[in-house]
Amino acid sequence: MVVVSVVMITYGHENYISEAINGVLSQECNFEFELILSNDASPDNSDFVINKCLSSHPKAHLVKYFNHDTNLGMMGNSLFAMNRAKGKYIAFCEGDDYWTDNRKLQLQVDFMESHSDYSMIFHKVIISQINDEDTFSYPIPPCDTLYLSDIIRSHYIPTCSLLYRSSYFPKGYPEWLINSISGDIPLEILLSSRGKTKYIDISMACYRRNLGGISQSKAQISKMRIGYIYMYWKVLQEIGLIKGYYLLSRLVRLVLGLFRNKVLSFLKSKGSII
Repeated sequence: MVVVSVVMITYGHENYISEAINGVLSQECNFEFELILSNDASPDNSDFVINKCLSSHPKAHLVKYFNHDTNLGMMGNSLFAMNRAKGKYIAFCEGDDYWTDNRKLQLQVDFMESHSDYSMIFHKVIISQINDEDTFSYPIPPCDTLYLSDIIRSHYIPTCSLLYRSSYFPKGYPEWLINSISGDIPLEILLSSRGKTKYIDISMACYRRNLGGISQSKAQISKMRIGYIYMYWKVLQEIGLIKGYYLLSRLVRLVLGLFRNKVLSFLKSKGSII
């Protein structure tokens, strides 16, 4: 029986993918796990590197490798891999991140097995900065147990640190996720609406930060706002107004912010604002 399915999506990660695979396969567990590796038609040599890595690895039999002929997009590729996971628990490690502690899965599963009121568990990570000016960091959780309101208010969870119960999605993942601006944020909110969240204050993975030249134009900011409005509205429909009170507050602020910017842009175009 597969206890943990590790989902790994990759696109253009030829320089990092071997380290990601090796970090997962180095796990020392007293249970069975699998690695679902989905290559989204990478334009580089990722497929060659992956096959070379697996051809000589003694645990290659634990890997289910999919190399797509056409690009599915990040969310499409994620859902493809997640829907093929068979484990009681799901963990993530994207192709440019890697795990640094071979006890990671065992520690997380041990906790979850003895705490049925928790829906997910995550841990501290090392952040590989792009340059000296990049000061990104994840917020430090206020305590080692988090609730729905905590998860809605702040994005604490690095994707490469997350492990959760797959039983919360018996009919598969919501189809609207494929159009969501983010996959991890709505997933974490949905999970936290079903149980408590555990934080382990031990670094067991490395998150490689990639800015990717994100545009900060007004048009791009408005587009992102619309994306977040859609995402939060869909999540709110899933969890309901009572549980989603804090989410509703955030949704209202986003809508008001979008409306304000539209009004200001209109007035400026009419010469009402200098």
